[in-house]
Amino acid sequence: MKHLPSSLLAASLSLAASLAHGAVVISDTFELDTSIDYDVVNDGSPDGAATFAFDYVAAGIPLAPRSTAGDKGGLRFTANETLGVVDALTAFHTTTVAAPHYKLTVDVFMRFSGATATTEFAHVGVGGNGTTFNSVFTPISGSGSFIAFTGDGGSASDYRWYLDAANGGPTTVPNTDPSYLGNGSNNTGTFFLNLFPSPPSTIAGSPGNRWTTVAVEVNNGTISYSFDGQLTFQGTYSGALDGRISLGHADTFTSIAPVDANVSSIYDNLVVEIIPEPTAAALLALGGLGLLRRRRSA
Repeated sequence: MKHLPSSLLAASLSLAASLAHGAVVISDTFELDTSIDYDVVNDGSPDGAATFAFDYVAAGIPLAPRSTAGDKGGLRFTANETLGVVDALTAFHTTTVAAPHYKLTVDVFMRFSGATATTEFAHVGVGGNGTTFNSVFTPISGSGSFIAFTGDGGSASDYRWYLDAANGGPTTVPNTDPSYLGNGSNNTGTFFLNLFPSPPSTIAGSPGNRWTTVAVEVNNGTISYSFDGQLTFQGTYSGALDGRISLGHADTFTSIAPVDANVSSIYDNLVVEIIPEPTAAALLALGGLGLLRRRRSA
């Protein structure tokens, strides 16, 4: 029996590993003003802003965990700064993501001042229509699917996920649903207390005044939400979650938080990658191996 040369085998394995990671279709470090690549939608009562290439390091926020030394830019959202109104903003990337299996990863920093009582939500979503703002409460609004979470543990439901009725969902999925994996939706739950201890979180169980990496994976009828590599919620959807990915921020209450100008969600290092199906990845790897063989024989 003939064996592959070690160099050829290593090249084949490297190709297979590369294919398993998939093709990156969106990548944004927010070091530059990339606002042209996004449509920002508000709820009709704008009292906040989406600021691209925001220098968060100069604002006293540490470097995001997946950034390199010298980076400093992010996408910053504020809401309900002065008017005392419910306010929500959602930024949809203009690239349409259409695949049975893909993954969004982004770093999020939820900033607030004081002990609690900001009760503002960050949102990370997939399969959006690009025109409907995301909000988990007052009103419930959105498209595709997204996860919403607070930084201060100020809500009875600090973590909630949304699924559009068009994809088989009841919009905001009740926290008794099996998709919550027994973790519930309040920051006082054991899972969240272990995930976000204080310190470094300001409020135990919530990612306030610290970075967390959020991942959303869409995989042939299953959607998974993770924080810092820990699977948090996992549910099912019908049809396809094709559409536009989104980042956003909302204040679902009219009260203005203490030092409200400091209350914000900051995003960095957005990556969306298409993950090939196992059969396709294997065929591509075999094709690459065949090409390597032909080159070797030539």
